[in-house]
Amino acid sequence: MKKRSVLVLILFLSLILLACIGSEIVRKVAEPIDEQGCKIDCKYLEFYSYDYLTHTCKCKTKDGTVVTLYGYEGE
Repeated sequence: MKKRSVLVLILFLSLILLACIGSEIVRKVAEPIDEQGCKIDCKYLEFYSYDYLTHTCKCKTKDGTVVTLYGYEGE
């Protein structure tokens, strides 16, 4: 019985560790792709910034005004 509970504990901890590492790998791959998408969305304006955590894409107009195209920044 003890061996089984230790095995279950090891599997549980392994899954938690994998989830933490996996999310960081996903971010390293997805962030540059999302940023390039933001740059494409700013095709008539100048690219200003992109924030991955809030999924906020900002562009700058010709007169220097910063415009938020999309994102969860205000929520």
